[in-house]
Amino acid sequence: MKRIIALLIVGLVVGVGLAGIAEDTIKIGALVPLTGAIAPYGPPILDGAKLAVAQINAAGGVLGKKLELVIRDTGSSPDVGRDAAKKLIEIDRVPAIIGAYSSGVTLAVSSVTIPSDVVLVSPVSVSAAIAALNDNDYVFCTIVSNEVQGRVLARLALLLNHSNVSVIFVNNAYGKDLADGFKKNFERFGGKVAAFVPYDQDKPSYRSEVEKAIASNPDALLLISYAIDGRKQIVEAIEAGYQGKFLFGSSMAGSEVAPGPGCLSADQPGPIEGAFGTAPAGTGFNVDQFDAAFKAKFGSVNCPPFYYQAYDAVIAVALAIERAGKATGEAIRDNLRAVANPSGEKVYYGEWAKAISLLKEGKEINYQGVSGDIDFNATGGVTSKIQIWQVKDCQIVPVLTVSG
Repeated sequence: MKRIIALLIVGLVVGVGLAGIAEDTIKIGALVPLTGAIAPYGPPILDGAKLAVAQINAAGGVLGKKLELVIRDTGSSPDVGRDAAKKLIEIDRVPAIIGAYSSGVTLAVSSVTIPSDVVLVSPVSVSAAIAALNDNDYVFCTIVSNEVQGRVLARLALLLNHSNVSVIFVNNAYGKDLADGFKKNFERFGGKVAAFVPYDQDKPSYRSEVEKAIASNPDALLLISYAIDGRKQIVEAIEAGYQGKFLFGSSMAGSEVAPGPGCLSADQPGPIEGAFGTAPAGTGFNVDQFDAAFKAKFGSVNCPPFYYQAYDAVIAVALAIERAGKATGEAIRDNLRAVANPSGEKVYYGEWAKAISLLKEGKEINYQGVSGDIDFNATGGVTSKIQIWQVKDCQIVPVLTVSG
């Protein structure tokens, strides 16, 4: 009996200790593709979120507590992503989630987060369907929408003297949205879309889709594809005799593409050398300082700059918690615009301690993101700039940053 009582006492002490630990930690979730067709993009995005958490905790945390990032894999799938979101909400009890990557997964995840009063902030999803959600203001994005990128991509094609362009696009919310945006603007500006070809992810070959796209010998072939699929499409286009130019959407701006089968090395540049593409830009404040810190912690990466947007998403959520004085979905939702939009005192990358001090003094702040102005509009989106990039010496090289 004494032994049982002793064990019960130990259990109670341990339980109290665990509860104390839990009370000293604030959890938020992260949904990223670590497996599946778009897995190459997951780690850099996750690293952006991790850097924010590390810097916040090094500066004293949120509400005096450590911030913990609970990571779950979407498997690049709406169904897997939805299940992962349920676990974050029901098991991990997070009030906010950073994610997801693709618009289709984010839309699926939102069907779980919205009724649970959990804030969802995507650093990557760009479909106009997200802004149109009946979300009770629980869904936000720290990235510019496809509407802006489609317009810039159309202008870029015409500036490159491509008057006749074929489009291959991934058949999901992201791909259809950007492809439609490009087509609408390109034709409005006087261009002709020779072929408009959707494809399904993760097929062993895209020979049929490629042949349809290049049949009319277009000036350029625009690939709004995920990198693994796009690599196959580049190779198959060349094998089929295509000799025109290539254009790329944002999801092709990574090391999976250049270097890649269409661009092996600086000595063997290949057919995509010189090709242009677009992507949401990291053109905010103190970007050079951020890049140095990111490189020091994770090494350099050659991918779309979505780790900027992931970093900003975590910072904005954490500042909202601090301003609210509590970590609930409703409190975060109601304070995100207050910490990110005008007209409070501007705070920049590296000024977490200053931001917290101002909030404790009862003053308003306006966080200036490394990805651009994080000013959330009525539907939770932001207005930012687009980066034009080029494949040069088999690397993705930024060329110009433009407004939409």
